[in-house]
Amino acid sequence: MVNDIINKLKEGSIKSVALFGDGMKAPAPPCVTVKPEAGTRSGTRSFKITVRHKIGGYDELEEYALVELDALLGDPIDGKEGRFRLYPNGYSDVSEDPEWECVYMERTYFAPVPGLAR
Repeated sequence: MVNDIINKLKEGSIKSVALFGDGMKAPAPPCVTVKPEAGTRSGTRSFKITVRHKIGGYDELEEYALVELDALLGDPIDGKEGRFRLYPNGYSDVSEDPEWECVYMERTYFAPVPGLAR
């Protein structure tokens, strides 16, 4: 499921998209990382999507994080394990990350997963 999301995001304006913590060096901003997390609702899987942009790129960051992500992920995704849909579940304000020398926003989405119960 996570690889299907990464492939879908690569269709957007930011082409540098990676799985969070995959052991590779983090891509330079602008970039997107996807981190699978435990679902906050029964029978779901959550994904934290972090969008990073160069310092000063606030408008581009917000446009991508608040508009383009929803456009990319708003329709069902045909995945290797079948078709699924992601639903927005919150976002963070713009923050600055001195280590990365960038600004970032985080969005959380969830996907219902048949057969997954808590």
